[in-house]
Amino acid sequence: MKKYYKFQLNMKVMNVLCIVLFILAFFLFALLDIQINAILPNNSSFFFWIILIFYLFLHEIFHGIGFSLFSKYKKNIKFGVMLEKGVFYAMCQEKISKVGSLVSLVFPLFFLTILPLFVWIIVPIDLFFVLAIFNLIGAIGDISLCLLVLKLPKGIQYIDYDNAVGAYFLSDEDLSKITSIGLRCTEVGVDNESLVNQNIPMIYISKPSKILGIVLILVVLINIIINYI
Repeated sequence: MKKYYKFQLNMKVMNVLCIVLFILAFFLFALLDIQINAILPNNSSFFFWIILIFYLFLHEIFHGIGFSLFSKYKKNIKFGVMLEKGVFYAMCQEKISKVGSLVSLVFPLFFLTILPLFVWIIVPIDLFFVLAIFNLIGAIGDISLCLLVLKLPKGIQYIDYDNAVGAYFLSDEDLSKITSIGLRCTEVGVDNESLVNQNIPMIYISKPSKILGIVLILVVLINIIINYI
């Protein structure tokens, strides 16, 4: 019988990496003479950050598209927002192959980083470059997971039992000693369908996220009224 191996991200390590990458990104922007407050009309840095939040939603949607290519039942693909934890997530509560897990992990990197950078080279619009770099930084956890999956045996399967920060892999072989950047095995057990948390809705938005969303919409409306009406 296959065992499950839960790999969990060390959020302290991930946060430190993100901070370092953000600092490097702003040095890069300065080197290329890119100013965030000048890449949109009327020097609207506020609307840039709104676009960036939307980009984070897109990131998870592309994960979901990747999952959908390998899952049998679309109802098992779920999305969530927990802004109080700084978390957007897409999950697949169905077993998919090693290839399927890799594709779903790299989908946002390809469509939201590599493709925009290619477009930026042809059409040098700074917004494309900045969003691509920020998506790359936000994908540090995905990159770590990709490196982990590449080390795993060919026959492994991926599944999300719940919406924890990490991933579950099923295998007949021992995966507990395999690690990646800020990622290690924290739990081992026998695979069982009852472990899948069926109570998670297809789209979950935490109560604090709803409140923050309403506040954000109000701020956007006020900003529009002040600056454009």
